[in-house]
Amino acid sequence: MVKRYNIAISMDFMDAAFGGIFTNGLRQNNIFLYRMFKASKNCANVWLLNVGAPDYTFPEGTLGLDAGAIVRFDQIKDDLDYLIVVGTRPGPEQVKHLRDRGCKIIFYKGGNSAILSMEAMADAEVDKYGEFYFDREFYDTLWMTPQHIRSYAGWARTMYRVDVHEVPQVWDSSMLELQDETTRGGFGYRKKKPGEKWKVGVTDPNITVMKTVHMPALVCETAYRKRPAAFEKIYITNSLQFMQNAHFISFMEALSATRDGVMSVEQRFMLYDFLAKHVQVIVTHHWENGLNYLYYEVLYGNYPLIHNSEFLKDYGYYYKDFDAEDGARALLTAFKEHDRSLKAYSARNAELFARLDPQSAENIRLHEKLMFAL
Repeated sequence: MVKRYNIAISMDFMDAAFGGIFTNGLRQNNIFLYRMFKASKNCANVWLLNVGAPDYTFPEGTLGLDAGAIVRFDQIKDDLDYLIVVGTRPGPEQVKHLRDRGCKIIFYKGGNSAILSMEAMADAEVDKYGEFYFDREFYDTLWMTPQHIRSYAGWARTMYRVDVHEVPQVWDSSMLELQDETTRGGFGYRKKKPGEKWKVGVTDPNITVMKTVHMPALVCETAYRKRPAAFEKIYITNSLQFMQNAHFISFMEALSATRDGVMSVEQRFMLYDFLAKHVQVIVTHHWENGLNYLYYEVLYGNYPLIHNSEFLKDYGYYYKDFDAEDGARALLTAFKEHDRSLKAYSARNAELFARLDPQSAENIRLHEKLMFAL
């Protein structure tokens, strides 16, 4: 019989809506992990360990979090069996206290710090995030999701001197609950009216070479040249700040969709709201980052997702890596076929979400198997 365990997940909160969970995927990841462990019959208690400056409490009932789910270190330091460090960590003295009493510490890598570190070196004039290894002896094991294994697992294994294990990414639609009533009511793909053109969104964040708007813009441009009558608008979001950047200006001005007034440069949007109110399709591209919550949010609404993620070849409309022509093919195929294949598209997506579900027995089993092996 498995002894019931207490576990915490490190998290820093911000003075922002819902503690800043929409500022990056790591904070959302923590919520999904919390929901997973809470669903386990083996878990006695699961907490979110606030290691940030601001105190924060979610409104009661939000996201299925228990009252008192968010704690400070001193409240649980003598009760923990496992600590999962995600993005931010306790200090050395706190780690020593946990180790001395036998708590196992798991480093959960939600991002590809290998590439982020390369970027920090390549752009030496900018104080950009790169890994720091003062914590290189803090951990008992390291977990990462599949999209980072190829380029980062060996790097992390060498630097942190522990085994690296692949864990499945988990996700559910709970973040949609936090949107306002108008967004929730408008969310979900609606079939085109006769003669209706598409409004396309490009939402890659432009904060790392792993996810920029370049390839999606080229995919849209290629599709537009082939069939301009299909497109009403193409919104290149998360890019307004680059309108003083010589490269970006040159890049956009070279595109016929821009010159024809169809493609425009826009600010950042909340994705759920953007889908509910502005666009019918998302075009995206990644490099060494083939799983992210954007894909799942788009697919959950049954919107066409035009993507190059090798991990999701069976979902959305896949195109070959760095191939704008193949991306245009995928986009125009979606324009032609999506409405009539919507039922099958939705059924496939449902299978994906069952696999991603944090509360699924299989996901709980896989994570606990690695924990208990420690």
